[in-house]
Amino acid sequence: MALLRDADVRGPHKLSRVTLGDLAAVPGLRLRWVLHAGIGASRVVRWASTTELLDPSRYLKGGELVCTVGSMLTDDSSCHQFVTALSSAGVTGLCFGTGDVHATIPAALVDACATAELPLVEAPPGAPFIAISEHLAGSLVAAQATADQVRQRLVSRLLAQVRTRAPLVDLLAITGDAVGGRLDVVTEEAEAARPGREDGAVRVPLAQPGTSLRWRGEGDPPSTNLLEQVARVVDVSMSELDIEATLGRERAGQLLDLVGSGLAHPVALRPLLDAQGVEQESMVASAWTSGAAALLVRHLPTALVGEMPNLTIAVTQGVDEVLTTAAALALPCGYGSRTSLVELGRSITEARAALTLAQRAHTPMGPESLTTLAGLLELQPPQRLRPFVDQIIQPLVECDNARRTNHVETLRTFLRLDGRLQATATELFVHVNTVRHRLTQIHEMTGRDPMVLADRMALMVALWAFDHQQPLGGPPRAWGRRT
Repeated sequence: MALLRDADVRGPHKLSRVTLGDLAAVPGLRLRWVLHAGIGASRVVRWASTTELLDPSRYLKGGELVCTVGSMLTDDSSCHQFVTALSSAGVTGLCFGTGDVHATIPAALVDACATAELPLVEAPPGAPFIAISEHLAGSLVAAQATADQVRQRLVSRLLAQVRTRAPLVDLLAITGDAVGGRLDVVTEEAEAARPGREDGAVRVPLAQPGTSLRWRGEGDPPSTNLLEQVARVVDVSMSELDIEATLGRERAGQLLDLVGSGLAHPVALRPLLDAQGVEQESMVASAWTSGAAALLVRHLPTALVGEMPNLTIAVTQGVDEVLTTAAALALPCGYGSRTSLVELGRSITEARAALTLAQRAHTPMGPESLTTLAGLLELQPPQRLRPFVDQIIQPLVECDNARRTNHVETLRTFLRLDGRLQATATELFVHVNTVRHRLTQIHEMTGRDPMVLADRMALMVALWAFDHQQPLGGPPRAWGRRT
């Protein structure tokens, strides 16, 4: 159960709550506390807003970190007017960039912030405001990705329990441990008999009329989306078990497995496909997690669904219904090419490989994902890619950390822009000769020349492996111009 506790599944925004203290602790942002660290460290930063207006309050919603270089703060009056406007808007704090207009933060501004108890941080010369926005945006993306990942893992685990005929109480206990609190299946009659409804309880309806799944607990409740996914699994568990249907799915799974492995001719599936009404001149195989068969039968009533010990295979008429079902069930799935019956084995093989990618990316994957460099790398064991990181990227990281250089970010930008020197220089706000110099240093440190295609491919693989071993949020951004 501890596996599910590495990310929070309570509430829709909890993971994205970045505080001003969090931002000040990010080395790449280079922020320095000036005033009210004790007050501001725990304040949540909803977004970063850059402004040079004396009164930007009409453009603020509250909770922002306001960033400015103080081009309009020329005297005591303007400083006090500016801070008063920020305080009235309910901002989290003020970030003042020195070096562009003011060599130091104006004393009047510091005094005004002290009086208003407005947290104040300094961004020194060369520390870009846009890096703060990028960090906050990355946190939001990471929060959504983590929430999707936790939801998929929880639902997959519950489905595995359903497959082993685990009792309903076990499913509710697993979910309660993952999200915190207690889950129960309640009826309208039982709820009506209670003297009052509990404050903070969350309910989602179940398929059986008059029943619902109820969460009770302390703190933030789970997201409604998560509870709806759990409710679908509970519906399957509560339904009467059709032993014959289960055995039929297992027999179909065995046959689909043999066809996908090339050990049986696809024509053996014809009676099963006919029974489901699947047109055999054009069909698509999709692969799903183990235990998903019961849910797929409900959402894909015209599909041939086969259950195996380690995964589920469905054969449908098209891809659209597969994608719709994956979104509704919050389950990873891989799908193969559209084929005829005689080539169904190829579609099954592709679907299985695509499922591996989908489980890592937490989004449905199709055959096109298998033909990309990223798709190829996703299928490689991590230990196979580790030497690329150790031998190529690690020397660059150590140099950047020790000397405050930008080799990793320069390489990333250069590769993303297909090796165009001028475009790289423009994006990094440096001279093209600076890019050439950094690439020469990269060649010296790694033994790989970014200007040579074969070496460039090795650098791409190494950088991909490095980025995918990073924690959510990735490596610090390189320094650049303030914008």
